[in-house]
Amino acid sequence: MKTALTTLLGIEHPIVLGAMAWVTDGKMVGAISKAGGLGTIGPNAGARVVTKDVKETGERLRKEIQIVRSITDRPFAVNFVVGSAGLDKAFSERCIEVGIEEEVPVAVVSQGNPMIHTERLKKAGMKVIHVCAAVKHAQKAESIGVDAVVVSGTDGGGHSGFDQNTTFCLVPQVAEVVKIPIVAGGGVAHGRQLIGAMALGAHGVYMGTRFIASTESPAHENYKKALVDSWDGDTLAIRHGNVAQAGSGNRGFTGERRGSLRLIVNDKIRQVLVDHAGMINYDMLMESYEPPLEEHGGSATAASLIYGDSNRGFFAAGQGVGLIHDILPCKDIVANFMRQAEEAKQQLT
Repeated sequence: MKTALTTLLGIEHPIVLGAMAWVTDGKMVGAISKAGGLGTIGPNAGARVVTKDVKETGERLRKEIQIVRSITDRPFAVNFVVGSAGLDKAFSERCIEVGIEEEVPVAVVSQGNPMIHTERLKKAGMKVIHVCAAVKHAQKAESIGVDAVVVSGTDGGGHSGFDQNTTFCLVPQVAEVVKIPIVAGGGVAHGRQLIGAMALGAHGVYMGTRFIASTESPAHENYKKALVDSWDGDTLAIRHGNVAQAGSGNRGFTGERRGSLRLIVNDKIRQVLVDHAGMINYDMLMESYEPPLEEHGGSATAASLIYGDSNRGFFAAGQGVGLIHDILPCKDIVANFMRQAEEAKQQLT
């Protein structure tokens, strides 16, 4: 299916893998790009433990890039998170240096101001896609010169906008004010949604959660099973980075990084909701978990996503999780998705 996005990126299908920490590694990215979409290497790709070594992080990213290229010669992307300060900024800077050295074709930039890296990445020859969760952020990104924007709704898994804008309300608003290609992200798991997104002004979709339930994903089987077993209503968005209330969900994020976190509701989270009369934030939730074990990565996210320990961390997931019924190879997920899209398109004629 040809769109402005496929033309821009040189890909066959208007599907971009959502960048997700820990679970979007070179093997998974290579499989998606080989199938005709655009795979995206995410933060901590290939890692099984937390590291504070900037050099090690950069070389691990280089290895994941090389894994992708051993699988396919088709385009792929690397997610560069805009570092706020200190070690966070040092990690971001080193990953960008490696991306430039390795001549990565596409950059997906998230959680920060597009002014910081866009010019540098474009001068290095990369197509730049900026992730936005509000109309004003999309307008700003276009004015800075990005090639496309991901419009990320709060129905998506993991981090999303503080304003709780849903994908199918946000996309047409952005489409009214920008001319560059739009990628609709948030809760996308079925081909019908591609046709719906395109009708609203998008040129492709940004899909993460569906690809976690793939044979190539490094996510733990407990995580994949939780996705398959979940239905509509089984996810919850909680706030984080609320700088207006110091100490209440505040992770020190800047205005463009603060937002919501959507995850699968389990018995532990239900109890936390009861204990706090439904008014919980990120800090309250994390206080309810047991401390992460060093042998399980040394962090709550590694413990849950990579080692499958839901007592020490949460399973992030988008609202489209009710559309996920099986664990398949990435090529089959792409093929099924595009078949569903074509069938939906035919129903409109």
